[in-house]
Amino acid sequence: MTVATNQGDSVKVVFVYQKNEQTEEVTLNSAQLSALLNAKQIWIERFSANLKVENTVWSYANDKVSLQIYLK
Repeated sequence: MTVATNQGDSVKVVFVYQKNEQTEEVTLNSAQLSALLNAKQIWIERFSANLKVENTVWSYANDKVSLQIYLK
């Protein structure tokens, strides 16, 4: 599964809430992505929770960047 693709100035990111395996996909611009990478906790409206970033997984293949954020 491709979890994110680069699209000019924006990147699609998939948040995974491991407790109940919910996911939320968002498109972030470079400033938002920088803020995300420096964050330790993130408010996800769909999950109605402020969650801790546990792990991030990056991949690069076929000129596409993938990013998946695991939350707990």
